Amino acid sequence: MDTSRTCPQSEEAQASSLLSPHTEAIRFYCGIGEQRWNRHPVAPGPYGCVSPVYGSASTARQVNRVFVPQGTRVLQDSGAFSDGPKERLSLQEALNRQEQHAERFDYACCIEARASYDVLIDEMWSEDERGGTVRVKRRWSETEAALAVEETVQAAKYLHAHRNGLPCILSVQGVSSEQYQRCAQRILPYLCDGDLLGLGGWCITGKFPAQMMPVFRETMYRLIPFLSQEGIKRVHLWGVCYAPALGELLWLCDQHHIRLSTDSMGPCVRPAHGRWGYAEWTDPTYQRVDADRNHTVYVKGYDGSHVALQEARGIHRAEHVRQVRAWLAAFRSTRHYPQTLPRYITQPRQLSLL
Repeated sequence: MDTSRTCPQSEEAQASSLLSPHTEAIRFYCGIGEQRWNRHPVAPGPYGCVSPVYGSASTARQVNRVFVPQGTRVLQDSGAFSDGPKERLSLQEALNRQEQHAERFDYACCIEARASYDVLIDEMWSEDERGGTVRVKRRWSETEAALAVEETVQAAKYLHAHRNGLPCILSVQGVSSEQYQRCAQRILPYLCDGDLLGLGGWCITGKFPAQMMPVFRETMYRLIPFLSQEGIKRVHLWGVCYAPALGELLWLCDQHHIRLSTDSMGPCVRPAHGRWGYAEWTDPTYQRVDADRNHTVYVKGYDGSHVALQEARGIHRAEHVRQVRAWLAAFRSTRHYPQTLPRYITQPRQLSLL
C-alpha cells in the first residue's frame, strides 16, 4: 500500500474529534462523488463517504472519480448500491475494487473504516428497454430478502477475515424486525474493537415515511437494546437524513450509550438543484446559483441565522454541507428529538403475526 500521502487533520476535523458523544449528537459523513464542486474545491469537511462506483442503471454505472481533501476521514462504501443482480461481484472482487479505488484516487491512508459488500433490500432492479437493469426504490418481501440476508452475513464474515489493518463497517439487512435482528446476531461475532455496525435498508424511509416508519421503529426499538447488551458502542445508519427517523433513533441510542452516525450525498448536491435545508430549516425561496458572481447573498442557517456567501454554486454547496453537519451535531436540541417517552413506547401496539 502506498503510504506516501499523509492525512493530517484539518482544523475542522480536530475540532470535531474533540466532541464527546454528548456534544456531537449525530456524526455526518458527506458523500463524495466529484473532483470539483462547480469549479470550486470539494469541501466535505472532516468526515466523508466514498463509494468506488455510482449509477442507478447497469448501463450507466461508472467509476466514482473523486478527490478527498487532506484531513477528511473516509468511510469507504462497498459499491453494492450500484451493482444490479447481473453485475454483482464476488466478495474478493468487491474488496479488490475498494482497495484499487482507494489507491487510484489517493485516499487509502484516509480510510476510517471499510464497508462489507452487503445486498440491499430497499432497492429492486428491473429490465429497461436497452436490455440492462435499472434500480427502483421498492422494498423486498421477507421471503425475497432471505437470500440477501445470507449473502450479507457472508460478506461480513469475508471482510472480517480480510481486514488488511482497517476497521470495518459490517452491515445488517432484513425486512422485518425479526429478520433484521437475526441478521445482526449472526454478524456480531465478526465485529472487533473500532468497528461499526452498519444499519442498511433504510434509504427509502424519507421517500415513503408512511410505509417505512412503522417497520423502522419496530426494528430499532428491538435491535438497539439488544446491541447494547452485546456491548456495541457505534452504529451507522446508511444514507438517511430524514429527521423523524434520526430523532427517534438518536433518542434510543442515547438510552443505551451507543453513538450514531449517518451519511448522504444529498447535502452537497441539493443547492445544485435549487434546494436548501432540511425539515424545519428548509428554505423554499432558495434559488440555484447559475453563474459565479462577486456578489454577496444570504442563505438560511440551520439555527435560523442568515449566512453571507459569495454567489457561487460550489461555495453554496460547501456551506450547505457545513450547515447539515452542524444541524446533526446539535440534533438533541431540535424538535425531532423526543423530550419525553416516544409514543411508540407509551401507546399499545398490535402484535405482528409474521
